[in-house]
Amino acid sequence: MESEAGMDYSTLKGLLAGGEFQAADDETRDLLIRLAGPEAVKRKWVYFTEVKFIPAADLQTMDALWRAASGGKFGYSVQKELWVQNRRYWEKFFKAIDWVQGEHNIYRKWPAGFTYSLKAAKGHLPLTNALRGTQLFKAIMEHPAFEKSKADARPDWLK
Repeated sequence: MESEAGMDYSTLKGLLAGGEFQAADDETRDLLIRLAGPEAVKRKWVYFTEVKFIPAADLQTMDALWRAASGGKFGYSVQKELWVQNRRYWEKFFKAIDWVQGEHNIYRKWPAGFTYSLKAAKGHLPLTNALRGTQLFKAIMEHPAFEKSKADARPDWLK
């Protein structure tokens, strides 16, 4: 489990392996705060402008752990793929990952309104990127950690 910041991901890995998705979401949020730096730790939340300072390897490690534990259903890269598929249109995206409900797309209440199991919609977890609004979410999705390389853009049959 790679970390440019010297972060230990064993707790996250264990929670995810045990299917403890709500605790894993809490751990992911805590890791994100610590990765964002001492000011974020004091505030207990990440400001969107701090995301660019989080090492790519660390975001990719968290993402890989979420994807591995969910069979590719959860993780930041999964969310980015769905966000792009929905043309970066927040209302459509939030509906696709089941973060809103009803005909008026009312945001679910955190934490009880969310599904912390493999029964959740694809991209439903982690929630850490939505708790401070779309600016934080956008900063994570646009982080270099989740940019596809030219090799990734090739069709599968060419790889």
